[in-house]
Amino acid sequence: MSFLRLNRLVITKEGKEVYNEQFHNGINIIRGHNSSGKSTISNFIFYVLGGEFNTWLPEAISCDYVIAEVTINGKILTLKRDVDEKRSRPMSFYYGTYEESKVSLFDGWTLHQYNKSKDAESFSQVLFKFLEFPEISTDNQETITINQVLRLMYVDQLSALDSLMRNEDFDSPNIRQAIGYLLLGTYDDELLQKQMLLRQRRKELAEIDKQLKAIEDVFQNSAFEFKPEKIRQEKQKSEIALQKVLDELTNPPVEKKTNQETQKQLEVLRAALVTKKVQYAKVAETIEKVKLDILDSDDFINILKEKIDAVNLSINARGAFKDIAVSYCPVCLEKLGEPEDGSCHLCKQPRTADSSDSKVLRMKLELEMQLKESKSLLDYKNLVVVEKQGELLDIKRELKVAQSNYDVFINQSRTTTESFYDKLLEDKGRLNADIKFFDKELALYDSYAEYRIQKESLVSQISTLDDTTTRLQSEQKSKSQVAFRVIEKYTLELLKGDGTYERNFANGYNVLIDFYRNSFFLDGRNRFSASSMVLLKNCVRFAIFFASIELDFFRFPKFILCDNIEDKGMEEPRSQNFQRNIVQLANSDQFKGKDFQMIFSTSMISTELDNDTYTVGSFYGDDNKSLKL
Repeated sequence: MSFLRLNRLVITKEGKEVYNEQFHNGINIIRGHNSSGKSTISNFIFYVLGGEFNTWLPEAISCDYVIAEVTINGKILTLKRDVDEKRSRPMSFYYGTYEESKVSLFDGWTLHQYNKSKDAESFSQVLFKFLEFPEISTDNQETITINQVLRLMYVDQLSALDSLMRNEDFDSPNIRQAIGYLLLGTYDDELLQKQMLLRQRRKELAEIDKQLKAIEDVFQNSAFEFKPEKIRQEKQKSEIALQKVLDELTNPPVEKKTNQETQKQLEVLRAALVTKKVQYAKVAETIEKVKLDILDSDDFINILKEKIDAVNLSINARGAFKDIAVSYCPVCLEKLGEPEDGSCHLCKQPRTADSSDSKVLRMKLELEMQLKESKSLLDYKNLVVVEKQGELLDIKRELKVAQSNYDVFINQSRTTTESFYDKLLEDKGRLNADIKFFDKELALYDSYAEYRIQKESLVSQISTLDDTTTRLQSEQKSKSQVAFRVIEKYTLELLKGDGTYERNFANGYNVLIDFYRNSFFLDGRNRFSASSMVLLKNCVRFAIFFASIELDFFRFPKFILCDNIEDKGMEEPRSQNFQRNIVQLANSDQFKGKDFQMIFSTSMISTELDNDTYTVGSFYGDDNKSLKL
């Protein structure tokens, strides 16, 4: 259940405010003659909330910045984007009101790019956290952004009449379907996580199957033995034979006689031994250093988690106690007088919009980013330890061989019995090679056995995940049926309120919404007169909006922006009738006391709606454009 409200929109040019209007909860109507700048204001609202827009009119592109103070789920923040013809512009955040943001041009502002990166969150990710939206990717790994979400919240003039959502370049049916599921609240968070985990586990299983097949091919097409017990027996025989050779070399049966050639070989063996010892010491030292760093990282991560828990506790406590009225003075215990409307119970000062919740949430977002970066660094350090331990094992094995070579050679020298020693050294080298080969065979078999264990575990996990996702999909389907039934109810109610302009509307009985095909149908058809198509599209879009107010499980943030109330030859009485119908429905008893915001523009405002309760700004015309350039 999410809620988004635009509190104020400010547009600047060369440091001057050329538009500055406050919006209110409920109904907001921007009215004026055609070509007076109503659509420009609508496009600016779409853009500053995160929409992708760059087809500005000359008057609009001459502006510098568009700024919006918004309330998202009770948190106040100010958004700012520079006006540019380039796509994918970043967004600046100030965690407080617009008036507070004007105190400093830089302090307190944070900049987030359009696209996310490894080290920084995109502005869509930040807004999704405020909206309490999960991050969703399609089966093709396409990511949903705030721009995609706004496609269902903004009814613009340029999209095709039969398009359910705002048209987008390189449109993807999977993205549209995911947007629909997200905003209707039928996309279950748990189902999302399970499906993502299921895809990951299947990917891991495919990789393990590939590794198992590769190892099996090695055993079948090479000299490797596939029976570990037989390998160990052969290795043991070679080790016994090697020890016998070493004993004969260490205790030579003939008198040793050292010559210059022997001394030279001894120096070579000594140098090789020293090199391996130095390598071993360096790698061991690196491992110990990284392990100490890991301990420090673990401590830091725990501290960050404790801080995040403390911030969450602070947010919950503030939400629970901030509206408690104080009836008695805590100093003298005398009963306090009744406060004036909007004043503090204790100090009697007027209560202003509190942005501290937003600042606390900003602190939480920064801590979460630090936690994410620290975990990523910890994973890297653990990987370094694993790699260095493997490297240390290889060096240790090589060091053992170098030490053995040196120990044997230092106790023997080449004499007239060179052929005898040559044979022993040749046997020693061969036996060492055999043992190393057996070790590789055993290591390969151990890897094979480990992969088999992992495969069995993954198969079990996949089976459980399959069952869980099937159950959750069934629950999702049930929730979807409720959502579409309520949308159909409001669509038909608004269509029947159209009167006699379109006979098929009055007799309509079935409404179908197809996010995947980006279309909608009334009784199986979506071809009517142009003006009737405008009305049908608006009825469907406003029906989704009204359904989000009625059904708590909707994520659609109870916000709609419509710049297409009349178009394609729409007659004035028909447009005004639709305006009255949506306002009447919004003011009905079922929606009283509920937060929502409806913003629409019209050049044919109904007389009874043209008052300060509903309108924003003045009536725009040729001599009074929306932008005061």
